[in-house]
Amino acid sequence: MNAHQDPLNRRLLTDLRRDKIVETVEQSGTVTSEEIVSRFGVSLMTVWRDLTSLHASGRLRRIRGGARCIDRRNDAEPLYVSKQVLNQELKEAIARYAAANFIQDGDIIFMEAGTSVAAMAKSLVNYRGLTIIGNGLGTMNELATLLPEITIYCCGGMLREVALTFVGPQAEEYFRHVNAHTCFLGATGLAFPEGVTDPSPLEIQVKRAMAASAGRVVLLIDSTKFGVRSLSMMLTLKQIAVIVTDGGAPPAYVARLREQGIDVHVVDVG
Repeated sequence: MNAHQDPLNRRLLTDLRRDKIVETVEQSGTVTSEEIVSRFGVSLMTVWRDLTSLHASGRLRRIRGGARCIDRRNDAEPLYVSKQVLNQELKEAIARYAAANFIQDGDIIFMEAGTSVAAMAKSLVNYRGLTIIGNGLGTMNELATLLPEITIYCCGGMLREVALTFVGPQAEEYFRHVNAHTCFLGATGLAFPEGVTDPSPLEIQVKRAMAASAGRVVLLIDSTKFGVRSLSMMLTLKQIAVIVTDGGAPPAYVARLREQGIDVHVVDVG
């Protein structure tokens, strides 16, 4: 391993450890510094830096001798399997519309790991010659049923347990060296002036790399996400070409997005 790679891998290990600390706190409510030292094999000084950073970013609350969770629904990242059944009807309607209107035979497309995007797979059965590149096991499993009519690629990287996604410097670098006609993304929230937000810094970095290598970004986001401000900004609204949502989206938001030049499509779920 060369010296250039060392900082990237150190950052990856730090981010993954901090993600795990947050998951532990959310599951148990509290965690002591000694428990973190024992679980991750790091020093108390490293734990102090981790908890200080996580407290500053609002992901947990530092307390004497450890940390406790923050009860904040917008920043809590649910497991992939639980997200599959959350607002399922809305997601499937949005996914069907996106597949029907923003994909053509022979396209190269990025599909990220969110459940709204993964739901598109059911609507791709009649397309031919598609090349689909993604970063999530859930999306890949949905797409596998379409083989051999389409070509599927998945980036490398570290697999996150919560979202079943590949993240980290390797995943980011992969997407910097491939191109796509369209990048389909989901998100936890959309608000003014923050833009599009998500809870995991690791996920955000990969999604940014995907967006930067695509000709356009199509955001699939159901109406429950409007006005939600998650942990960190993923993309600015200027980076979004198209938004596909459902009829529950606040009319004021839709109008304002269109005023900014975003092509907003409101799907009738019926």
